[in-house]
Amino acid sequence: MSAKSRILGVLSGPVASRIRFSFPLGGTNITISSHTFQRVARAIRHDHIVVNVTTVLPPGVAAQYHDNTDTMDTQPVIGRGDEGLVLHECTHAFFDITRQPIDALHEEAAAYVVDALYFRMTGLSRPRWSGPPHAAAGNVADSLLQDYQRGATAVPTVNATAWANLMSGIRSHRVYRAGPAGTGGSYIHNGVR
Repeated sequence: MSAKSRILGVLSGPVASRIRFSFPLGGTNITISSHTFQRVARAIRHDHIVVNVTTVLPPGVAAQYHDNTDTMDTQPVIGRGDEGLVLHECTHAFFDITRQPIDALHEEAAAYVVDALYFRMTGLSRPRWSGPPHAAAGNVADSLLQDYQRGATAVPTVNATAWANLMSGIRSHRVYRAGPAGTGGSYIHNGVR
């Protein structure tokens, strides 16, 4: 199975279809849901986003999305860990496709919550994804999963304290502190070709 097919399967699969949450930004709430992943799947299916399998990525990076070229670089997608990291990058792709006005810090936080929810929902053990900022995203995911179980709202909002801790962890993380997520900037959101 090609990486593109595997990614499309994850985006259209039962776990991604259950991921749903909102987070506050500028007086409104931004929602991540199955529609997020369906939109990215359509773009990949129609070659508006190119999937490039490579083993040459920056240290500590398993996948990355380039909004300036509409390309997702990924290692071979083999297991749940890789699938969750691809969903993280697909979250970035969604914000690019929709030209969402969102700063890089909130975008990264949303992407980390997506992968943490995927890891938790597929039973991937925490030691495999417990480094920062994944651990902080796991706390946000745990709260959302409790909200899912209560069933009080169709799309729960992130726990404010856990969300703030996640954003603080991203802002100060060595990978992000000198870039847009650490300095208050935004990623390019120019849509797709």
